[in-house]
Amino acid sequence: MKAKLLSLNVDKSMSFSRFQARLVSSLKSFTGENLIADEFEDIRDVFMALQDALENDELIITVVDSRNYIRYKNALIQAFGNEAEQNSAVLNKIENVTELDDKRKKAFSTFPAAATVFVSDDGFYSGFGLENGSQCVLCLPIDNNRIDKILRDGVIPFLNNTFGSQVEDKAETENKKKHAEKVEIAVSRILKSNSVVAINGTKNAEVLKSCGDTVKGFNDAFIFTPHVEDKGNVNATEYTAQLAKVSLDLSSANIGACISDIYNTGEIKYICIAVASEQSAVVRKLYMSENETDYEFIESAALELVELIGEKALGRRSVGIEITDEPVVDNTITEKDKKPVGKKPLIVLAIILGVIVVISTVLAVIYKTQGENGELSNLLNSVFNKQEEQTTEPTTENTDKPNVSVPVINNGVKLKFSDFIVREYLLSPYSMLVSKDTPPEYITVNGQKLDAKDAIAKIVTSEIDVNDYSIEAVKAQAVAVYSSLKYRNNGFVIDGIEISDVYPDEVKLAVDSVFGEYIAYKNSVALAPYHRVSANQTLDVSNLFPHIKRVKVADYPDASAKDYKTVNEYSGGDVKGLLLQYDSSINLSHNPGQWIVVKDHDGVISNDIGYATTVSVGGVDYDGLTFRAKVVGEALLPSHCFQVEYNSTRDVFIVTTYGQGYGVGMSLAGAKFMADNGDDYKEILSTYYADITIVKEG
Repeated sequence: MKAKLLSLNVDKSMSFSRFQARLVSSLKSFTGENLIADEFEDIRDVFMALQDALENDELIITVVDSRNYIRYKNALIQAFGNEAEQNSAVLNKIENVTELDDKRKKAFSTFPAAATVFVSDDGFYSGFGLENGSQCVLCLPIDNNRIDKILRDGVIPFLNNTFGSQVEDKAETENKKKHAEKVEIAVSRILKSNSVVAINGTKNAEVLKSCGDTVKGFNDAFIFTPHVEDKGNVNATEYTAQLAKVSLDLSSANIGACISDIYNTGEIKYICIAVASEQSAVVRKLYMSENETDYEFIESAALELVELIGEKALGRRSVGIEITDEPVVDNTITEKDKKPVGKKPLIVLAIILGVIVVISTVLAVIYKTQGENGELSNLLNSVFNKQEEQTTEPTTENTDKPNVSVPVINNGVKLKFSDFIVREYLLSPYSMLVSKDTPPEYITVNGQKLDAKDAIAKIVTSEIDVNDYSIEAVKAQAVAVYSSLKYRNNGFVIDGIEISDVYPDEVKLAVDSVFGEYIAYKNSVALAPYHRVSANQTLDVSNLFPHIKRVKVADYPDASAKDYKTVNEYSGGDVKGLLLQYDSSINLSHNPGQWIVVKDHDGVISNDIGYATTVSVGGVDYDGLTFRAKVVGEALLPSHCFQVEYNSTRDVFIVTTYGQGYGVGMSLAGAKFMADNGDDYKEILSTYYADITIVKEG
């Protein structure tokens, strides 16, 4: 579908990049592509562009800042020759607002008579859509606080009614084709290796079966065994591994597999998938994305299980949590592992199932009697080589080490890699052993498979000034990026980060020269977070990562760097909307000056300002990292070293920040200063990360 996005954005107080990312991600299923707005600062220029779009495009989206929204809306009504009328739903929301006179109420509630109105939460700056045959024109406010409601309850249903059937039919056909291709590859690998896979018959296994119902050879490669519910007292990953092994034992297959139910921790949903041989099981824990439906999530997990099975059939080592009853782990399938294929009598299967149920019941009683430190508990721990604390129910939060990234909670906005890494690991750090792999050929970023060196060059370039950089600093950043990607241990796949489309040749040469080098701490791959500019000192997070200590940068003057200090103003209404959007139960007093209070900080700037350690929001305390990451977001708060003041006369919040990023690890500004003064990339890295070695793969 041909689409055009036009922006009239004179008021720069709102984050347009955040707004645009949210809008584009929601409309991508209709547009089929990421739209980049044509930006204008004059209403006449917008109308000239609109005239061209009406001649060439099926979907035209116009977005307008709040300062010009009502004026633009009235001009659009006149230009289209529409009759105007007041919308009752909008009027009902604003009629009791005493600050508005009748004239302003009429202005906010007037729309084209033929329009579908997308009513905002409070009625102000509601959007609307006009339909003319197969063409649609949308008019939306540039407003980060109102856009979610407008999109969810207005724009998406409106476009579904207009374009939905053709988009859904095409998307469904494409999805089925892609799914079948993935299953075909796995079936080919299974049959080629003379293997048979037994899938535990959980309810989600039916989704896996539907993915392969049109694939030739599927029924020869896969069999489905009965499912016996007996969660016992092990966590989700171990339970899924057990089910995969049970399927193997109940069949003549030589590979067992399982896809679990959806587990819900309250904040995130996840599924476990497992593939087992007689010696061990590999389990992956997959997390649900913010905009995924349950069925979409189950389907994607089923397809990942199919790929994992294909890897197992080829004898490849797979990324995941390894659960084994042998002291030495070996993921490969040998001829000894393979059993002759045949079918056992159903009566034998029924007897085995009955025995399993009886034994499981007896074990459960013994476990409850002996308690967590009893002989049976110790036996289970030794059998499964337990690496994490058990939970009483698989559905509660457990401490499995994630092998895929936890979804970023940021309203669909892509984060800078430096912010992404801090978000992902500061709240749930873990260490990975150094592997002896060779560097990857490809890295998958935001669903796009890229040459590994190109991918790192694009990640690096997204956070440097391409007109002012130093090669040794670029090398240091490239090593930090590669080290952090390797540390994640998920096959070099990452989603939700910003990357550049292009990069200078010199950056690519610098990346090439250090490709495959990573930071190691005590024989383990080390996480290597970094940030653009520190606020005089970096943060000490050695309690989580011993190699990341506070670095005083008096000798590396970040204060002279661009964007060291920024001052932004936000209206009282915008701040209120932002806080309530995060948590609608927050109790905001009649005094806006008490809404956001920095209670404690580390004083790196002065007695009055430093990296926030405790921030009170409506009386609820958050640590500084969480406040920036989840309450307000990185786009609105460049650093959690900040000071906030409320001007009651103008009803604005004045936010002064120092530094750019979370202040953890290497400062890119400090790295550039060191490089400009003759230090090489290894000296730079050793300054910001303590007691490390630089390891070269391959």
